[in-house]
This record gives sequence, C-alpha cells and structure tokens, in this order.
Amino acid sequence: MRTIGTPLLEHSMKYSNIFKTVSTLKAVNFIPLAASITLTFFANVKAQETGPQPQQPAEQQGEFVAPMPGAGMEHDWKLSVGLATLYMPAFNGSKDYQAMVIPDIKVEYQDVFFASLFGGVGYNVINGDGWRAGPIAKLDFGRQEDDSNPFRVAGKKTRALKGLGDVSIAPELGGFVEYSFDPFSYSLEVRQAVGGHKGVVADIGAQYMGMTAPFGQQVIYMIGPQATFASAKYTNAYFGIDAKQSAGSGLARYKADAGLVSYGVGAFVITPVTDALSLGLMARYDRLGPEATDSPLIRQRGRRNQFMAGLRLIYEFGF
Repeated sequence: MRTIGTPLLEHSMKYSNIFKTVSTLKAVNFIPLAASITLTFFANVKAQETGPQPQQPAEQQGEFVAPMPGAGMEHDWKLSVGLATLYMPAFNGSKDYQAMVIPDIKVEYQDVFFASLFGGVGYNVINGDGWRAGPIAKLDFGRQEDDSNPFRVAGKKTRALKGLGDVSIAPELGGFVEYSFDPFSYSLEVRQAVGGHKGVVADIGAQYMGMTAPFGQQVIYMIGPQATFASAKYTNAYFGIDAKQSAGSGLARYKADAGLVSYGVGAFVITPVTDALSLGLMARYDRLGPEATDSPLIRQRGRRNQFMAGLRLIYEFGF
C-alpha cells in the first residue's frame, strides 16, 4: 500500500463533500467525487516512475529550444464532467429507496475558485501549509410533498410526505475550513439558508486516504466519518409537524429542537480508466440523530438507518 503525499491530500480536501449526508437531493453533496485526486495522483506517480526528462540539446548558445511534449501543460482552468448512478432514500429518513442518475459539472480556477451544481461555489482565501478556508455558497434542494424528482429513474414515489407541504429550494451561504495532515484530513463547514428551511447547518468530518494496487491496477480509497448539526429552523422544516401539517398528514404534532441531524461513515474507491477518465464506487451509512428520530414522520413512515451506494464516471480536462 502506498501513502498519499501531503500536497495531494491538500488537493483532496476540495472533495470532502463526498462525505455529506445521504438523502434527498441535498445528500447529492456526496456526488462531487475525487476525480481530480486520481488524475493528479497518477500523474505524480507516473512522473516519479519515469523521472526527469532530458533536455533537448541546442545547436548553439541562446538558440530557442522547443519544449518536450507535455511540458508546461498546467492549465489555469479545469473542467470535470461526470455522471453518477445512485441507490438512495427518497428523502432524509425515508424507508423507500429509489435509483437516480445525476449529472455533475465542476469548474476550477488555479486551485483558488471552484463551482459545481451540488458542491457549491467557493473561494480559497487561505490555501497553504495544510490549511484551506474561505466562503462557500450551496443550494439546498428542498423537498417536494409529491416526491417530484427529475433525477429518479427507478422506484416508486413515496407517499410518506403527503400532507406535510414542500420545503422550498434555497441558497445556503457560509464558510469552510479544512486541514490536512498526511494521510488524514479534517473539515468544518457552516451555512445559513436564505429562504427555504431558513436554518443553520454545520457539517463536520474527517477522512483517511490511501492507495493500493490489487492485480496491478492502481486504486485510491477514502473512508471517514461525518456528522451534521442544524438549528431548530432546519430540523422543524424537515422533521417538525405543525397543526396544519398534522391535520393534512394524520401525524401527531411535533416540534424539533436544534441538535444532531445525522452521523455516519462513507467510503469511496476510485481508479483511472485513462489519463482523463476515472471510475468510482461509493457507499455510505448514516444514522439519524434524536431530533429527527423522535419525529412521527420517521417513527411511523420512515427509518432511522440510512444507506446509499453508487457508481460514478468522470472526465476531466484543462484549458
């Protein structure tokens, strides 16, 4: 087994979102996978194995010498295009599972700016000595009472949310801080919703990353715990039941407090197919916290234990 070096581990911190919660489309924060980790890592390994390239001789002093093929090919911009197939709960706490196919596009600029549909938009104000920190904005995709979901390809719509109304889509604004110490990394992210659930959400996590080469095929693996905490506005939006919702759903009234929403562990394995294409497998288990578990929605129509598994293919190039 080969240990990942610190520079690569710092780069991998951008992908800590793969260890977010696993339900509703908000859980698709699990999707922005570590394709760049794979591509960067295997490029580094290849460079180490081949060693430095000899310089082309010049016929005379001061004559222009063309660079070796591939030299100076670092790009300011990177674009990754991916597609994931997931088997996951219909909503956070659901006992009904569905298959989804979810696209994702990620853009990065000089390891400073990053943007993607599910990973959010962020800027690395601090990026060095193992630390990375800055502002971030994400979308909370809310929840539809009728379980409308454009990404679902198999599985019936759940009826568990009938009478509870919708939770509107909303942007979440906040900040993040991450620290890496080979081969471990740690992250904290706090966001405030503008509209929608109107609450505060905090994600805290850690991960271990390494590499192995079974049957001669190089593979990167990551595993780590993650927990989500939230304010009472968030927990009530997704698990609380007011008088109107109680009358419409038949569930008893329930008021949730701020606290632990969920905690669990995620694992991810990725291997290169070509220099630009990589394939990943992922799995995650989460257990809902007491504020969610005590809700009649979960006790009568849901399940405390949540699982997700998926397959991801991603292509990355620079320009």
